[in-house]
Amino acid sequence: MRNALILLFSFSFLFSGDGKAYSVDLENAVLKWTANRVTKSHWGYISMKEGNIVIDGKDIISGEFQVDMNSIVVRDMDESPWRTKLENHLKSSDFFNVEKFSTSQLTLTKVSFNQGAFMVMGDLTIRGITHSVEFPAIINFSDSGPRATGQIKIDRTLFDVNFRSGKFFTDLGDKMIYDEFTIDFEIKAN
Repeated sequence: MRNALILLFSFSFLFSGDGKAYSVDLENAVLKWTANRVTKSHWGYISMKEGNIVIDGKDIISGEFQVDMNSIVVRDMDESPWRTKLENHLKSSDFFNVEKFSTSQLTLTKVSFNQGAFMVMGDLTIRGITHSVEFPAIINFSDSGPRATGQIKIDRTLFDVNFRSGKFFTDLGDKMIYDEFTIDFEIKAN
């Protein structure tokens, strides 16, 4: 599997206790982003730069993920000459301004287990702006390390990514880009 998107980030979570440290398998980490506008959607991947996690039994003690924002790629337009233009636009100041903000970060504040599912809460930083997020995840634990899958929904306008947002611009018609985008993730640590 190729390294991929999910906007965005360095995961860092600090809880009390001791545990066993694992490193994220960067070669097989998948971060897939999806963004929609009125008439179509685009999707692609972003690469994880580094990551680690500390687990005590089935409790997440601490950890950190970093995502390289320069690695954003578009995959729904592989044969189109517009693909490179869109990738460069996503890296520009209209969107993620990767020249100034080359990584994104998520600092986890709490991971709870309720009715068979994990709920992850944290502070997400994109473009130097931080907001709280909450998302469900499936986390499997084994002797070889944890594996997590899930989806994060992110309102881009909270992070000053306002290009063609209906909140800030009128009369966009079918050029409007929806404010929320998603990152589907699959991460294994060894």
